[in-house]
Amino acid sequence: MKAMKRWALRAALMLVAPVLASVHAEPARGEPVAQALPAVRSVAVRLSAAEARYRFPGTLRARKRASPAFLHAGVLRERRVGRGQRVEAGEPLARLHNPAMAPGLAAAEARVRELEARLRRLEQDVSRVRTLRERNHSAEDELDRLVAERDATVQAREQALARRDEAAAQLDELTLRAPFAAEVTDLLVEPGEFVAAGQPILNLAGLGAREVEIRVPASLAERLAVGQPAQLMATFGAQRVAGQVRDIGGAGASMAPVVIAVDAATAPALGESLWVQLAAAAPPALQVPLAAVVDPGGHDPHVLVLDDDERVHRVAVTPGRLAQGWVAVSSPSLSAGNRVVTAGQGRLTAGDRVKVLP
Repeated sequence: MKAMKRWALRAALMLVAPVLASVHAEPARGEPVAQALPAVRSVAVRLSAAEARYRFPGTLRARKRASPAFLHAGVLRERRVGRGQRVEAGEPLARLHNPAMAPGLAAAEARVRELEARLRRLEQDVSRVRTLRERNHSAEDELDRLVAERDATVQAREQALARRDEAAAQLDELTLRAPFAAEVTDLLVEPGEFVAAGQPILNLAGLGAREVEIRVPASLAERLAVGQPAQLMATFGAQRVAGQVRDIGGAGASMAPVVIAVDAATAPALGESLWVQLAAAAPPALQVPLAAVVDPGGHDPHVLVLDDDERVHRVAVTPGRLAQGWVAVSSPSLSAGNRVVTAGQGRLTAGDRVKVLP
């Protein structure tokens, strides 16, 4: 009987123990339940370097370029070069047919021969009359007349020689010659076609130095200097080439031309598209990681700033230039050294206390 009572008491205690344990574990009514703080990561706001980098598209070209043309109109009789051919300075490129040129030279040469023959006769007459005059067999007036006629003929011959040289030069201009050592990059007129005076026949690119011309904002051009280095990168591929600012043009309405010199030994092929990177002094600006900006491309960009009590505050910002994962921002409520949340913003609201992970 006693054994049965002990067994019953033991069973009752086993049933009541869990209930007592649960009652002991429950907090008193009204006591707050401790919750884990949301974990975030943060980075300090920094000031950008005093130098900013800019990239502009451009096309590689030869420093020496020309589009030769004839000074006279006519029909293209012959073209002696092809696309991609290299030529030396003075080498013939093409010939023009103009039927009015050859007769002009022939007439000028005939006039020169006529005056030279006449001058020879007058020289003989002057010599003969001078001899007779010394013997008093001729009048003084006759000698003076012959001398004057001879001098006039000398002047006429000089003018005829100038006209002949001019006609010869015009005839020589019917042959187009290379102004410098170059490569033929394009052919603009085919043999048999009529060309006007001054109309380009082909395009030449010099074999020497290369360059790239870009256009930059006038405000940036004022901060550049001739001789400063530049870096050129191929649009397609990983090739990089060093360059140097050679010329800075005057500003137009809003853009200014800038010419970048490139060494021909390391330059890519003519006509290749490149990116030109320039560095220029810039006023310091606040920068935060791009991950810290909430809604960066929307209507309400902002960052969450941590105070000394590890609570977050919402600060509106205006995003600016992005460089290497950091974006320039402007805000009157933000300063260098402020800590901004870079991860975990999605579940936070202003005033929340957080745990900052290392």
